[in-house]
Amino acid sequence: MIDLYHPVFDELIDKISEIAALIHSYGWAEANAGNLSVDVTDLLQASDPAQVRYYLVSRAGSRYRQTALKPRDNLLLIRTEAEHDRCFPAYAKATSEWVSHRCLQLHNPRFNVILHTHPAEIIALAAEKISSTPELLNDHLARILPEISLYLPQGIALCPPLPPGSLELCQASLKALQDQSALIWNGHGLLTFAEDLDQALDLQEIVVKAAKIHFLIKVGVLKI
Repeated sequence: MIDLYHPVFDELIDKISEIAALIHSYGWAEANAGNLSVDVTDLLQASDPAQVRYYLVSRAGSRYRQTALKPRDNLLLIRTEAEHDRCFPAYAKATSEWVSHRCLQLHNPRFNVILHTHPAEIIALAAEKISSTPELLNDHLARILPEISLYLPQGIALCPPLPPGSLELCQASLKALQDQSALIWNGHGLLTFAEDLDQALDLQEIVVKAAKIHFLIKVGVLKI
C-alpha cells in the first residue's frame, strides 16, 4: 500500500500546501471550490506497465484552506490504468471533477499539473461579449496586458457552460484545448496546465490580472 506520508511526497505536499494557502488568500476558492491533480508517476519510479499512471488529487469535498493546513487529509493518490482507478487510501474519494482531470491528464502528456480555481473575475469575464470566441478574447487581453502573450503565447482556450463533473465537460474541454496552457470553463472558473505547481499558479495570476484590467477599463478606472 502506498502511503502519502512516505518521504518521497514530502516536498510536493509542502508545495501543494503553499499553493493552496495562496489560492485561498486570493479569494479564488469559496467553500470547496477548485481542485488540482499532479502526475507523480515519475516521482514514484513505479515498475508498473507503461500505461499505468499515478496522480495526487484533491479529495471530494476538500477545501483549499484546509488543504493548506492539513494537505495529506485533503489529498489522495490515484493509480489509473485503462478505465480502472485505485485510490490510496482506499476509503478516500476523488474530487467530483476527477473525470475532467483524468481525461485531460491522459490526453495531454506535455504537462504534469492541472490547477483549477474559481476567480470571480474569470467567471464574470466569460459573460462578456469579448468571450464569444477565443480569438476575440485573446486579442483583447493581449492588447490590454501585453505580458500575457509572453506567458501564454498560444492564448487561452474557452469551453462552453456544462455541468461540473460531467463527461460532457470532459469531452468539451478536450475539444477546446489544443496547445494552450489555460482553459476557461464558462461560468465555472479557470484551469491552468504546467510542469509544476509554481508555473501553474503563475499562469492563473496572469490570466486573472488581465481580467481585472478588463473590468477596470470597463468601469472607467483605467483608460487605454
